Amino acid sequence: MSTPIGLSEQMLCAYVALQHLQEGRPLIDIAEELELSRFKVGRMVRRARETGLIEVRLNMPEVIDTHLSRKVAQKFGLQSVIAVETSSDEPSQVRKDLARVGARVVRETVNEDDVIGLTSGRTIVDMCRVVGEFPNCEVVQLTGVATSTWNQGMQAILSLGVATNRIFPLHAPLVTTDAPAARAITAQPSIIRSLKRLDHISKAVLSIGGWPNSSLLATQLSEWNEMSQARSLGVVSELGTSLLTTNGAAVPHLTSRTIGISTEQLASVPHKIAIGGGHGKHDAVLAVLRSELVDVLITDIRTAEYACRLG
Repeated sequence: MSTPIGLSEQMLCAYVALQHLQEGRPLIDIAEELELSRFKVGRMVRRARETGLIEVRLNMPEVIDTHLSRKVAQKFGLQSVIAVETSSDEPSQVRKDLARVGARVVRETVNEDDVIGLTSGRTIVDMCRVVGEFPNCEVVQLTGVATSTWNQGMQAILSLGVATNRIFPLHAPLVTTDAPAARAITAQPSIIRSLKRLDHISKAVLSIGGWPNSSLLATQLSEWNEMSQARSLGVVSELGTSLLTTNGAAVPHLTSRTIGISTEQLASVPHKIAIGGGHGKHDAVLAVLRSELVDVLITDIRTAEYACRLG
């Protein structure tokens, strides 16, 4: 138990703590002002916190578990993980909550000299709708769209580059029925123009697809009666055009039929942000963490906890 301190010492401890924690003054400056040693001033800051004179509170617009975030980042060697407490477990709400945090991260990360690449997943579309003010940088669509009904959502992504007309869209499907169809589409001048920009991406923002029920690509393959083969290869996740197994290995099952950034190209992007979560994406997010293909992950707390348990 701490020894009680008198009022005068309480006032001094409180002053020192406020100067250091609130005003940001270095301990050495406060020590010189009060003619005390830097070590004694440091002890006073600690005493103010231990006795409850000063409370340090997390005051963020989003509820983020900072301890869990750091734990996951260290476990998997990521630059940063953001574990968000979502307002519900309903998939569409999880997407919106993660998209809102993703929008803030992108605003704070992207500069005007960046070439930013975006996938066409639902979470990224939601993110683009709320991102607000955005740098006048080059915007490149990283992949085609997974379903024929999703083109309307692409307008949210492409609108980011409207101000400077520095937009490189991929008006193409993510996966084609066969390799000849993919070759025909990628031979079109407008598609060639966009695909060439994939080697110049400086920052990539990608949604995580969870197989079999939380991925538009998986849904499309199911409609084509092709899911059983992909599942037999152990696919649990998709990131861009990369299909990943539980251990994070890329499976080249659809390589000749997909349109967008390859696994090799993605690996060479300097800064990669992945967004995804919810119950249907637990294994998918874990696969992405193990893939070594991302630098930053934005997910929900329950998915982060799952990754910690099984990682």
